[in-house]
Amino acid sequence: MSEEENPTPSEENPTPVVPRRVVAPKPKPIVEKEKKEDNKVVKLLEKNPLGMTLPEMAGGTRQLKKIRTLRPMLNEAIQSGQVMPISQRAGHTVYRLVKNLGPR
Repeated sequence: MSEEENPTPSEENPTPVVPRRVVAPKPKPIVEKEKKEDNKVVKLLEKNPLGMTLPEMAGGTRQLKKIRTLRPMLNEAIQSGQVMPISQRAGHTVYRLVKNLGPR
């Protein structure tokens, strides 16, 4: 076998250089919609469009354990703009869903 029959691949038949495909990072799925539905405060306020206080959501003024679990959820819902404080009843703030707030 001579060199004429088997040419070296680097000189006569260079291997084609395939450019690497640039892969853009996938956008993260929007989870906020799931979080909004998962919020217990929002679920409770959807049942009562007139508005509720935090003790009313928990089921009574002495339900301190439930109030403590609902308070961070209420804070999260207020920060996300779903729930808004509107008035006071019996010394407690009344919260309503923003979608239920109409023209006054």
